[in-house]
Amino acid sequence: MRALFLSLSLSLLLAGCGSGGQQPGGASAGSEAEKPAISRDSLRKLYLSFKADLTDTLPTYQVKEEGKLYPVDEALLDTAFFVFREQLKLTVAEKDVFGLLDVTAKDIKVSFGAENGFDDFVSIWGLDSKQPDTLPIWPLLGRLLEEGGTFSDNRTVFTAPYYFSTWPGQYEPFDYGAIAGAGVRLREQPSLNSRILKTISYDIVTILEEDKVEEIGGEAYPWMRVELLSGTQGYVFGKFLGNPVGYRVGFEKKAGGRWRMSSLLAGD
Repeated sequence: MRALFLSLSLSLLLAGCGSGGQQPGGASAGSEAEKPAISRDSLRKLYLSFKADLTDTLPTYQVKEEGKLYPVDEALLDTAFFVFREQLKLTVAEKDVFGLLDVTAKDIKVSFGAENGFDDFVSIWGLDSKQPDTLPIWPLLGRLLEEGGTFSDNRTVFTAPYYFSTWPGQYEPFDYGAIAGAGVRLREQPSLNSRILKTISYDIVTILEEDKVEEIGGEAYPWMRVELLSGTQGYVFGKFLGNPVGYRVGFEKKAGGRWRMSSLLAGD
């Protein structure tokens, strides 16, 4: 029943926010004309329903401390965006290609080169594949949508993850990363059986090198050799290292208050 409710609420939200009607391998089939907005009462009910289902949330305010990068997620500060993002999480979890394309901007930025726009987005991520369940975009987006983020431009733009959108300028992003968790074990060698040097939380670290990939708890990541600002070196499991020049996702509020995914890219 919960899945049915979410499916119906997604249809309601898209109708109110103005579905683009986009199809794999082609431009938007619908017009960009403004459509009637969903009622504030209905939107509020969806917001409260999604919020009640949250089991773990990041703070909406980022604590500032030298040498640290604490998590933040401002999505809860905007009712419409929060509902949009929670619906998108469901779309990604269900690996729904058409649902994803329906909330993708036709001018989405997917690279720093010539490849950009809706058709290139479809091509790069293989969204016209006959086996969409195997596409790498699903675990990538699923992770990015859980890693917080912040608003900019008078709350018309939202960028995730937080360790990209709030990266402190005094640290070169190609050299440093941030520990994305509390009580993360820094180990002597790239192994769960290796000696624990210390536990660290949200530290900014120098990224030295990538080591072997290992699957732990059903998730495969490389071990990363890092150096703390104190000079101590060791290894952390890659799941807990945020890379400020890695993949990030951006959203923009379009005409009529409709939110669209406007970028998905890595690099600088």
